[in-house]
Amino acid sequence: MKVISLFSGIGGLDLGLEQAGHEVILQVENDPHCLQVLQRHFPGREIRQDVAELAELPAEAELLAAGFPCEDVSTMNPNRPGLQGNRTALCSHIFRLLRKTRVPWVLLENVPGLQMWHLAVDPPQKPVIAHIVHELESLGYSWAHRTISLSAFGLPQRRHRVFIVATLHGDPRDVLLSTESICKGQCIDLSKADCKEKSPAECYECFNTPPHVIPKISVSCVDLAEKRYGPVAHEICTLTASNGRRLCMVEDLGDGKGHAFRLEIEDAERLNGFPVGWTESCFPLKRPGRPWMRAVDSHPSYVKRMELLGRAVSVPQARWIGQRLMSPYEIKFSRESEGINFSEPVPGLSNITREDSEIKAKLRAWPLAAWNIISSPENINLSSKHDGVASLWRSRRGLNRMSDTPEICPFIPLGEFLFSPRREIDSDKLSRFKLRAEENNIELAPFISAAFGMQSHGKRRGRQSKQVKTKLDTEQAGGECAGELVWIPTKVSKIDCFWPGIALHLDRDRDVIPSYAIEKIKPDQSSSSHRMVVYFAEESYEWMRSDRTLPFREHFDEFEMQPLLVSRAKYQRAVEMALEWQRSQDGAVEKLNDIQLHEARAKEVEKLHQKIGNLSDTPNVSCGTCIICQSRKSDSDVTPSSKRHTLRASTRQRRACPLKGVRAGQNCPQLRILAAARKGSVSAQLALLREKAVGQRVEIYWHADKKFYPATITAFDDQHYMHRIEHDDGDIEPAAKLWELRVNLLVENHNV
Repeated sequence: MKVISLFSGIGGLDLGLEQAGHEVILQVENDPHCLQVLQRHFPGREIRQDVAELAELPAEAELLAAGFPCEDVSTMNPNRPGLQGNRTALCSHIFRLLRKTRVPWVLLENVPGLQMWHLAVDPPQKPVIAHIVHELESLGYSWAHRTISLSAFGLPQRRHRVFIVATLHGDPRDVLLSTESICKGQCIDLSKADCKEKSPAECYECFNTPPHVIPKISVSCVDLAEKRYGPVAHEICTLTASNGRRLCMVEDLGDGKGHAFRLEIEDAERLNGFPVGWTESCFPLKRPGRPWMRAVDSHPSYVKRMELLGRAVSVPQARWIGQRLMSPYEIKFSRESEGINFSEPVPGLSNITREDSEIKAKLRAWPLAAWNIISSPENINLSSKHDGVASLWRSRRGLNRMSDTPEICPFIPLGEFLFSPRREIDSDKLSRFKLRAEENNIELAPFISAAFGMQSHGKRRGRQSKQVKTKLDTEQAGGECAGELVWIPTKVSKIDCFWPGIALHLDRDRDVIPSYAIEKIKPDQSSSSHRMVVYFAEESYEWMRSDRTLPFREHFDEFEMQPLLVSRAKYQRAVEMALEWQRSQDGAVEKLNDIQLHEARAKEVEKLHQKIGNLSDTPNVSCGTCIICQSRKSDSDVTPSSKRHTLRASTRQRRACPLKGVRAGQNCPQLRILAAARKGSVSAQLALLREKAVGQRVEIYWHADKKFYPATITAFDDQHYMHRIEHDDGDIEPAAKLWELRVNLLVENHNV
């Protein structure tokens, strides 16, 4: 197909499509650094620098491809303004151009945040993908979307991207949803056939399935500025525009020793599927009339190249879709009967309101895979301004379970993938990370601690040893704490919010107020009008009018889960310090309104008991559907022969071997779950509900933070007896064993 590329970047989407056999005839990009990369690797192609100035698409265009900006929908952005921002909203030019020239095929790419609600804005904004598919439907396009993992193609990077395929005359599901790899150990046979001179390699799914095979070279990835996530073993976290320069690789040398080094540009390019040196021409910028010369100072070049790679579309993902578009009708979509009809234009719309308690009810609002087939696109009037397409959403359908792995590829662990010379990490960045790790009690593997020059055992200088009531001594005689616990109005990232702290009275608490703070009182400030407010976890203070602060206890439920702050480690620490201060003051051991909360949870547990029935009468039987049960049945099964679907079956008939990951004598997990459920385990009782637990709101306990986090059970994997859990802060646990977690049933609309 002849391809028009909008928001081309450094050409990741274009390169993948051309490797699949398509031809890019026009590129649109305004970043001068990206333009130099495109001009070097796509010589002779027409390039436009402003999508707003592009009046119409060429008549010969057959495919419009666009990886439009993601900054306003990415979960890395705490504000996530969505279409109210000025970057992601540029997607409007895609539909402006399609209204003038309806290209037969459309391919769009963006981050998973495209499918999530925007709760930091008031009122909450629907997922941007709802706007995207509505615009496509108004133009007469049938569409399908799916999340695809880069690790599925063998590269050691956790990078998930949402791809949308739309067409005027075909079935987009055949391109995007028709192939789904479910590996049962055949990856070893496939890798033997592909690379006879190399040892067989497992696919990504099998690599992470017990029993684990430790790579010859074990390397973990540490983000030196990230507080929310710990180190990642055998792969890197998602490469973004800002984190590439701060990623640190740590090799396990054995005996608790490790070696830290930075991620090199050449390896970062290969981690995204680019050839080595692809981004070299981006820096420095060319000067008119002078030939381009390689940068003398390597650091600015390193920073810019990492930034461009973080924004790029990965080549293997684009190449796979390009290959499917070369033969879009070869494999038919076969899971239509599993599709769930949309009950409203945006799933979850009825659960999202402006009240805080309802906002916490649901964050992700869109299924993992969905589609809409427009039966008569030629009858849609493009000049109707959506008036005639208001009901097209009723034919939308979605799948709650869809693999992000479209094909089976051998996975290369990070230690065996990296090949560039290893350079030492910047000492300043390392020192700052060591300080944060010690203050926040971040648990690190011994070899990582050793590589960073940290103590892996013993008492740290962090939260456990610091004064809970900040550096100010606020303890009076009798053990009572001075001041009042309050919410302090402040600004974070220029957005109004409230921070926990204490308010000290100038007269009643004068004994604990430092003299240097009293000296800063202004003439118009007095004990009747102002308080000295101390910010927890910030170790700072200021004098503030007393009527601006709010009582901590009364407004706890309102401000505890502020969208802008809830994922910040310092804010969570401040809330914990406030609760600790409160317990010291009133002698309470449990959280606010704990008795009422326990009573409400007891009612929820009773409802759960009614769903699962009397467990004493339930026999100890296996589930019959998990991989262990299927392995016992496979002794008499014969794997079918198929020349068409080589990824789903062997190329010759043979008797099936025991399924990978199943050990001899291993029992069905349902037997253990039943035993735990009879003892009263709520998490085990939830697990027994299997797919009926989908949609249940829960609280998951994180041992590292010593705190419960709200989440939703969104899918069930009957092969591995695992549930998918999506946390309200955006974290996802794709394969959780519920019965092994500490789980509470979340009580909605309850003041904690």
